[in-house]
Amino acid sequence: MTPDAGDAPPDGGDDRGRIGVPDAGSDSETASTPDATPPEDRPDTSPEPGGPLACEYRSNGYDGALLTLDAGPTSPERLVFVIEDVPNHAQLDTATLRFESYDADHPGEEGEIYVNGVGPFELPANAAWDNSPGTGTLDVLGALVTGDNLIEFGPGRLSRSYFRIGRVSIEAQARVSECAAAPAPPPTPPPGTGAVERTIGYRDAVYTNRATWVVRCADYAFTAYSDEHLSSDCAGEYRAGGNRRGTASFQFREVIPAEYEVWIRSRHTENRNRHGALFIVDGVERRISQRSDRNRTDDLWGTAILDGNVDVVLDSSRESESDSVISVTLRPVR
Repeated sequence: MTPDAGDAPPDGGDDRGRIGVPDAGSDSETASTPDATPPEDRPDTSPEPGGPLACEYRSNGYDGALLTLDAGPTSPERLVFVIEDVPNHAQLDTATLRFESYDADHPGEEGEIYVNGVGPFELPANAAWDNSPGTGTLDVLGALVTGDNLIEFGPGRLSRSYFRIGRVSIEAQARVSECAAAPAPPPTPPPGTGAVERTIGYRDAVYTNRATWVVRCADYAFTAYSDEHLSSDCAGEYRAGGNRRGTASFQFREVIPAEYEVWIRSRHTENRNRHGALFIVDGVERRISQRSDRNRTDDLWGTAILDGNVDVVLDSSRESESDSVISVTLRPVR
């Protein structure tokens, strides 16, 4: 038995909110209830007069490194991107999801794409992209919503899906007065200074519901339930029989303005959170699957433009599952 395996309490069901996915034969537009808002109070979503504008709406971390997915066909792991400020559907003539990939070389089985829970759509792949870059496109007009749009890339039918995704955007012909501004570039560091790599270890994190965490003396922390871990907690604060819900906050102070890769080091085991560990970086949520036999592993959360006081939070309060962490590193994008 692994040091933190086999301690799952009775499962009352999957308590994570799931987005419904329509049947394969259904229309991609989702039915909605009638709008009871008085006509005079409804927002004006009518197209602007004249021809449409060619607009690009970029995802968070657009200019950062490509993210890697390495998972089997039943894994819940997904690469998650958020595209903000998309206009109302009535103002769009066309909308195409565009992204860069690497090693997406198995057409029809490499991976799947979900747009706001709608899907799966087949991940564009090409045998010529074996260990090579590629560019994928997908018509997503019927799956978009006004404002923030969630784009997810998951594994396909292969026994092991391995590919990288980045530079995700929506290119649209939009009947608007002007296109939404592109994400701001990283702020300029003060003269004579430069961004530096910084790491905070699990022993220096700030925990909530500390009794549900096993904070070991020399290697890592994890949420647990059973009494077999009572002797493993370095400070003796762990209590068996808890709900395995809490948070671990890594508080970086006076971060030099720049774009950073955010790296999470943790201990992977087969009994980790089946939804993926939820890490929140400066308010942006993204899950990292820790269910594997790779033991101590470095995972790239993604990239972010950071400045000043930055909190990276492992939020284990959403599900009664086991999450792990060793350290969090902010690494400047060179």
